[in-house]
Amino acid sequence: MNTTATTPPGPSPEALERLLAAGRDGALLRMSLALAHHRRDDAPTALMHVEKALAFDPEFTAAWRLQGLLALALGDAAKAEASFAQALEVAQRRGELQLVKELTVRLRRLRTPKPPAD
Repeated sequence: MNTTATTPPGPSPEALERLLAAGRDGALLRMSLALAHHRRDDAPTALMHVEKALAFDPEFTAAWRLQGLLALALGDAAKAEASFAQALEVAQRRGELQLVKELTVRLRRLRTPKPPAD
């Protein structure tokens, strides 16, 4: 039986939680947990793990980006903007040019006022 159509790709949150329970905590594990929960549409849990990843490594550009995406999913545009701005600052410092382009566009879209709906 092929379950790949219903099972999100990547390690399960349960498998990653076992690593965490075994004492293997760190930025990469927390980011992996955040992504696993994000794939399961559990934005609040994903956000908690990405914030712990950033506590381990405040230069983790992808974690700042994911925090912004999760904040958007949760309807917090201000937090998303702050996260994307921090990601942009780190990406510029680290020379991550493709990410700089993406984040510049995301910030421009967030900061551009939307026309009033009729």
